[in-house]
Amino acid sequence: MIPRPSFIDKARPWAWVLFLSNLIVILGTGLAHDEAYYWTFARRLAWGYFDHPPMVAWWIALTSWIPGELGVRLTFLCGLQASAALLAQMAPESRRWQVWAGFNIFPLLAFAGIFAIPDGALVAMSVFWLWALERSLARDDVGHAILMGIASALLLYSKYHGVLFLAATLLAVPRLCLRHTFWLALAVALLMFTPHLWWQHTHGYPTLRYHFVDRPSAPAGVGSIALFAGLQLLLPGVMLGPLLWRSWWRARPADEFERALKVIALFVPLFFLVSAFSKKFEANWTVAAGLPLLLLVVRRDLWPTGRWSLRGLIVVTGIVLIAKVLLVVPPEWHGLRRARELHGWKSWARDLRTSVGPECAIAANRYQFAGKLSFYLREDVPSLNVGTRLNQFELWDARAMLGARPICWITNREDLFPGRDIPTPTLGSLRLVEGIPLDVILSHKRKAP
Repeated sequence: MIPRPSFIDKARPWAWVLFLSNLIVILGTGLAHDEAYYWTFARRLAWGYFDHPPMVAWWIALTSWIPGELGVRLTFLCGLQASAALLAQMAPESRRWQVWAGFNIFPLLAFAGIFAIPDGALVAMSVFWLWALERSLARDDVGHAILMGIASALLLYSKYHGVLFLAATLLAVPRLCLRHTFWLALAVALLMFTPHLWWQHTHGYPTLRYHFVDRPSAPAGVGSIALFAGLQLLLPGVMLGPLLWRSWWRARPADEFERALKVIALFVPLFFLVSAFSKKFEANWTVAAGLPLLLLVVRRDLWPTGRWSLRGLIVVTGIVLIAKVLLVVPPEWHGLRRARELHGWKSWARDLRTSVGPECAIAANRYQFAGKLSFYLREDVPSLNVGTRLNQFELWDARAMLGARPICWITNREDLFPGRDIPTPTLGSLRLVEGIPLDVILSHKRKAP
């Protein structure tokens, strides 16, 4: 019998741990608020949406014919596994298991295959883009330029953060601008991205207005900046993060592609560090930056070694797995508020429908509740956005969704109308206002702060 190469034995367990742990969470939890919101996108496919480009909706639509949460999340589960496999192919064969290990211990990457959010598509398209970049740098021809243009467009269709990969690469390899194939790739990318740009134009550029004008600002404080910097230090593998950043510092790129990897890994966090001085930041913004960091460390053979590092790898894997388990078990067992977002909403939605009766059209005041009710009731429940941030529901016709039936409004605006309080699975409560005309609700929207 021909013995199998040892790298196969090392990589396979990490691949199965990633797949099975993510599948268990998918099958054992309900949709998060944002997932249900993006599911409403998939019911009305378009070239763009208020908050994000359309890839998240396209991915959900691919498998939404499958019942339940699995149908919403399946593409993201498979996409992450394919991404890890492709990134591993870009590393030396004997060290590919380290790429799979990285996907298990980088918390943001580990969870990117669970939730149906834009970050999952961004991770997959970022890996595809890195794969295309390596080939286009190695072979300067028309075919690879077209491939690079396609990859760039798909990256931007996933999340606008993808433009940072392009900018960082030009900083690392400025001579790309001298290639005629660079301009061909740019033309292909712009051509493919034109439908989205046209959608933005015809809808008044809602996404730009939201991200640069309406998005909540935050005063630049030492605490928030320190928190962001600390997260970036720990996100690549928690306690192993500092060791991996040390490896990044020690890495001496062997070619232009590895130089691009090194610059991208730092450029993306630095960009959002600057942004954190004026805008409220979210940890997941830098999820894709872990990919070039991981690949560079593995290719340069700088993965942390030694007994302490091996123990750290086991401990961090355990921490990530425990975090996944905590999402699945009943939140009453541990009291984590975020886990309550994933449990109890199906029965809550159905109890609410039973309470108000079939003759009442349900509307919500926030997109989170509108998405949850729409998904679990399988009916159109618009968000009317009174006193809360605008979102995709602003671009849809609420009157058409509600029809001529009396409206039952689920709202957190307790100061507007009398109604009865209804508890939610997050242990809070909302107010149910029954039989209220839509025009009366919308009249308060203009007066809302």
